[in-house]
Amino acid sequence: MSNELKVAVLDVDGTLYPGALGVELLRALMAADACDRTRAEGVFEVLRQYKQGAIDFSTMAARAYTLYARALEGVRCDIVDALARKVWEEERRKLFGFVRPLVSLLREAGYWSLIISGSPQEMIQCVADELGISQARGALFSRSEGHYTGSVDLSSGALGEKSRIFDAVTHGQDVRLERCFALGDSITDSALFERLGLPVAFEPEPALQVLAQQRGWAVATREDVLERTRMLLAAPAPGSPPRG
Repeated sequence: MSNELKVAVLDVDGTLYPGALGVELLRALMAADACDRTRAEGVFEVLRQYKQGAIDFSTMAARAYTLYARALEGVRCDIVDALARKVWEEERRKLFGFVRPLVSLLREAGYWSLIISGSPQEMIQCVADELGISQARGALFSRSEGHYTGSVDLSSGALGEKSRIFDAVTHGQDVRLERCFALGDSITDSALFERLGLPVAFEPEPALQVLAQQRGWAVATREDVLERTRMLLAAPAPGSPPRG
């Protein structure tokens, strides 16, 4: 039993942080004239179309990642890495107040935390470093000889990708899925929620809210997520023998 791994999967955008770090990075890139402005503006147009209901989530994600990658085409990787760190210095104070206590709570309960979020790896790695979390997966844009190629290697925020990333990161480990924890706010988290025993929908977007109601998943806000997490972690696993 001691070798069994309990994993806590944490989303960032809209969950640990009230916004989208990839959007903030793109704004900074545009302000620094460090990317293709027309393609970058296309990302924002796609996001607007999704919010207006003109396109569905899968279409939005595919178009946004493609345009983001093309906006970076030919840009030096070290420029983006440095700008990501600068953006994080501005944005780190916006992390929700519960985040650090939650990470500590999970660690004390024997959980190994893993960040999986839809923003670029350059930003998600900053969050992981801030919180002392060793593994983090964000969107990956192809690199070659110190420059971005304009292609996407990993669309981490696309539907179903988080579940595949979880499998890749935990491959070869004896993972107790029924005791694994996941926190997220959008439909991209649903595939993981279906598999893991302790999902929490955090201030969920409408599509995830509906699924949470149908599946009986815990729902939390920034005010009660710590208490709800404590309750979930303390409850016996499904199929466990009664205590005492």
